[in-house]
Amino acid sequence: MVVDQLAERISALLREKLGIRGPSLEAQTRRAGRTLPRHVRRAALALADAERMAQAPTMRLRLDPGQVSAAYDTCLRYLEGVDEKALKSKAFFGFASTVIVQIVVVAGVAITVLRWRGYI
Repeated sequence: MVVDQLAERISALLREKLGIRGPSLEAQTRRAGRTLPRHVRRAALALADAERMAQAPTMRLRLDPGQVSAAYDTCLRYLEGVDEKALKSKAFFGFASTVIVQIVVVAGVAITVLRWRGYI
């Protein structure tokens, strides 16, 4: 397959599975940050570099098909294994736990201040 098609496939998977949008694979990878494991992030950036190199005819000759294929396989293997429902539920429960902790802390401070003032 052409490098552009490989990069577009990974870009589409990032949009579909993780909801990461961006104008290019490189921008999406940078925006993903720590959402992606380090080895997947490096492979996606290598694929983005290969896509950029494939635009110039002289640089296209320097591309190593083995490295491009390995980077694509790494990204594809990780992104196809991502469970969208699990990610959404994890984000929801993380948000809910943060809100609950904040409510408990504010209530504790309010009760402490009321006791200190002598209202309770």
